[in-house]
Amino acid sequence: MSLKIIPRNWARKGRIYANADALLVSLPKSGRTWLRFTVRHYLCALAGVPFSIDPEEHEPPELPQLVCSHDLWEHLTAPGRIDRLLGKYLIPPAARRRAAVVIAVRDLRDVMVSLHLQLTRRGFRSGVRFEGSLSELVRDPQLGAERSVDILNYWLDEWRDSGRCLVWSYEEARKDPRASLVSVLGLLGIHEPDPDLVSASVEFASFDSMKQMERDDRFGRKLLRPGDPADPESFKVRRGRVGGFSDYLCDQDVALVARAMSRLRL
Repeated sequence: MSLKIIPRNWARKGRIYANADALLVSLPKSGRTWLRFTVRHYLCALAGVPFSIDPEEHEPPELPQLVCSHDLWEHLTAPGRIDRLLGKYLIPPAARRRAAVVIAVRDLRDVMVSLHLQLTRRGFRSGVRFEGSLSELVRDPQLGAERSVDILNYWLDEWRDSGRCLVWSYEEARKDPRASLVSVLGLLGIHEPDPDLVSASVEFASFDSMKQMERDDRFGRKLLRPGDPADPESFKVRRGRVGGFSDYLCDQDVALVARAMSRLRL
C-alpha cells in the first residue's frame, strides 16, 4: 500500500507552522508528550520564563520553536470532511521544506495498545472515533498497523535524507533520556546545552512527575488530563513500559503487527 497525497493546508490552523524552527511528527502514542515537555522545559528555563506547553508571546523571538503534528495520520483519520478538504491537520508545504524535522518512532505493538486505550477511554481531539476491540484496531484499514507503517514510510521518504531530520526513538529515550533530549536540542541549534538544565528538564518530565501533573490537572487542558480519574487505563501517562504490549496483544495480533513493521524503511 502506498500513499499519494499533496499536502496543502488552507485552514487557519496552518498558521501555527509559519514560525516553526522544527517540526515533531509522529503517530499518536509515540512519546511526543514526554519529548515536548522536556524540550519546552529546557527552552523556558534557558529564557528565564515560566514553563508553558506552547510558545508564548512574551518569549524571546530568538528562542527556537518546536511545533508538534500528527500530520498525515490525523488528516486521514479525522471524520470531518471539510477539515480534510481544507487540509486542517497537514503541515503546509513551505514548512515541510524549510523546518528541521524530528520523526518520533516507537514499537508499533506498544503504539497499537496505547492508541486503543486512548480512543476508547480518552477520545481524540479531532473527533477520531473507534469502538472496536484491540484486535479490530490492529486490522483496521484507517487506524491499524499497515496504515501506520505507510504513514511512517511517507515521512521517512520525505525527510530522512534532507540533512535536517532526526529519527527519534521512544525506546532509546527511555534508556538514556538526557542523550535523547540533547540530540533534539542540537537539531534546534543548541549544540552545547547546559547539562544542569538538561538534567532538570528530564526530571521535570519524568514518568512520576508527569503522572502527578496529570492527577493534579496542572495545566487545565485535555492534553494532560485523565478520561476518568478512577480508571488508571484512561490516563495520558499510563505505564510507560517498553514492551508492555505483551500484556494486551494475543500472539496472532503480535505477529500481524510484526509483519507490518517489517516494511518500515528505517
